[in-house]
Amino acid sequence: MQDKKEYIREVLKDIHKASYRIKPVSTNLPNNTNMDRRSFRKIILALREIDERRDFMEQEIGMDMTAYEDKFFNIIEDLLKVVFNKSQLALIQMYLYQLFPDKEWDGKITVQIGKEEKEVNFKTVEEVWNVIKKLEN
Repeated sequence: MQDKKEYIREVLKDIHKASYRIKPVSTNLPNNTNMDRRSFRKIILALREIDERRDFMEQEIGMDMTAYEDKFFNIIEDLLKVVFNKSQLALIQMYLYQLFPDKEWDGKITVQIGKEEKEVNFKTVEEVWNVIKKLEN
């Protein structure tokens, strides 16, 4: 069987009679899991930032943005429902709206994983990701 580079070179020469240098692309491309993790991190951090901005605007400027932003939050939550199951979504919402704003929270929660309850770290977005991935069905 012909080498892949030689095959590509022959096809290109048939199309255009120039010389070509063919280099393989790095195989260190991110896989779906890493892309999902990065996307999840960006989404959660953006949601936290939006929530903090809304609180700031209400406290400092007296402008309540809730009615304006609710439709966007509903769309985002509906998209998250497509990706995550109910228990995962409940943990994400708990993290965003109950646990994260609590400055005295120790960063740990108890979750049911399989048949046993475990206390897990849940303070950072990466820890949230790790916990919700364990709850996939």
